[in-house]
Amino acid sequence: MKFFLPLWLVLAFAAPLLAQQNYQYQYPYDPYNSTPTPQPNASSSSANYSGGGGGYAYDKLLSYSTLQALYAFNDFKGDNQLSGASGINAALNLQLFKPLYLHFGVDWLSGTDDHFGDFNMTSVSAGAGIYLPICSRFHIFGEVGLRYDTTSGVLDAIHGDDFSVYVKPGIRFAATEKLELDASVYFASTDNLDDRAVQVNAYYALFSILDLNLGVDFGSDINSYHGGLRFRW
Repeated sequence: MKFFLPLWLVLAFAAPLLAQQNYQYQYPYDPYNSTPTPQPNASSSSANYSGGGGGYAYDKLLSYSTLQALYAFNDFKGDNQLSGASGINAALNLQLFKPLYLHFGVDWLSGTDDHFGDFNMTSVSAGAGIYLPICSRFHIFGEVGLRYDTTSGVLDAIHGDDFSVYVKPGIRFAATEKLELDASVYFASTDNLDDRAVQVNAYYALFSILDLNLGVDFGSDINSYHGGLRFRW
């Protein structure tokens, strides 16, 4: 009896550990939840969850809570009297709850009007968006909001103050665990610059929360070539 009592105690403690060996963590894709769930008798060929890789890494890269700052060179199109110069863009996205997020942005550009001289235009935008993960690596999203433009300098082709509504549908794709490719189409009711644009961006993860950005906006009035940094959380 003195021998069997310790044996039963050992078996009682060992049973849960032995049972746990028959479970492997898998990564069945949930569009709004990347937490792995235990699956019984998972085969070694299954897509196992591996802490820093797979779907979890894609979810971190395709975050909707970001802060970015970009420098842009603006190339005015057509035969108008405007010539391009530099620009700066800052944007903040905040995820409220899945799948809703908020957007706030400030876009400043400078240029020259051949008739009146130098000018600056500042655009402030605020909106809300919704996203749908088709899979862990591919998202579609749509955003709608308000935009306000204000200018300094004497201008012929641009209004001093302008309110408009914008919509922006697009896609996000995690080509790898470190490289994100985005494309979107922008429409605004503005009478000022770029009432429509095709926007293409690439983000490369330099660190776990910091990305390098390169991209171009092909607008109705301006082609903007930009680069900068993005923080994620």
